Amino acid sequence: MKADLSITCPDLFGHIATYQAETVRFRPAAYGMLEHDHAILLAQSRFTGLWDFPGGGVEPHELLSDGMIREFREETKLQVVAEELIHVAEAYIAMFGRPFHSLRFYYRCRLELSDIADAQADPKELKDLRWWRLDDLPQQEMHPTDWVALTRFLTGANH
Repeated sequence: MKADLSITCPDLFGHIATYQAETVRFRPAAYGMLEHDHAILLAQSRFTGLWDFPGGGVEPHELLSDGMIREFREETKLQVVAEELIHVAEAYIAMFGRPFHSLRFYYRCRLELSDIADAQADPKELKDLRWWRLDDLPQQEMHPTDWVALTRFLTGANH
């Protein structure tokens, strides 16, 4: 006899719901952490209003680092190169009414073939794109997982 399995998780806005386990899908996502002149580039999500790192869902045919590079470019118009993997986070989350097993990979990255002045926020996904000074980061307006990744990035700790 098969047991009815379910997961309970928040959505992008913190509302909690329960879903049947067979409806949960994997969602790997990769994010780039870019520092310049003692500032970190953060993007304000049009969906949640939170500040996070440029990046997003990786396509099944992409390597994680390639997905990060593509998503970073789509959201910011900046061309970056993935360097080391800084942090991995795992959680369940619902987005747009569908539950996901979210796997988030955070990479240190550096600019390549573009200049910071070229940065432009993709208006379909972002409200704003901003360089935040290290002493003025919006911790209360960031997802806790992103803050853990940022702390590891700033201290040089990996995974």
